[in-house]
Amino acid sequence: MKTLQTMLAAAIVVAATLAAPFAAAHATLKKANPASDAVLDAAPKEITLTFNEKVEQAFSSITLTDAGGHVVTDKVKATVDAANPAILRLALPPLPAGAYKVDWAAAGHDGHRRKGEFTFTVK
Repeated sequence: MKTLQTMLAAAIVVAATLAAPFAAAHATLKKANPASDAVLDAAPKEITLTFNEKVEQAFSSITLTDAGGHVVTDKVKATVDAANPAILRLALPPLPAGAYKVDWAAAGHDGHRRKGEFTFTVK
C-alpha cells in the first residue's frame, strides 16, 4: 500500500512539473522596433512588437502618445501580422521630432493580457 502511495505522489509531482510551463505561459515582449529608449534620426513608419507566442488581435493593442500626452495613433489600430501571428504592427503617420511613448497590451493563447510601455525619440 505504501508503494502505491509513493508512486501516486511521484506521478502527481511529475505531472505538476510538466504542466508548470504551460500554466505560466503569457505573451511576453521579446523585441520592439523602434527599440526602447532609441534615438532615431528619422521617424519610423511603423511600430513592430514581437512576442514569444501568437497574440490575439481582439485583445492586443498599441497606442503612441507624444510628449504632450496626445494620442498620435487614434485613427489606426494595431494588427497581427498574417505571416507571423507573434508580431503586432501599428502603422504610423508622419512623426515630427520629439519624444514618444508606446503603450502596448497583448493577450496570448492563454487569454491573459500583459501590458507594457517604452519610449523613443525622433531627432
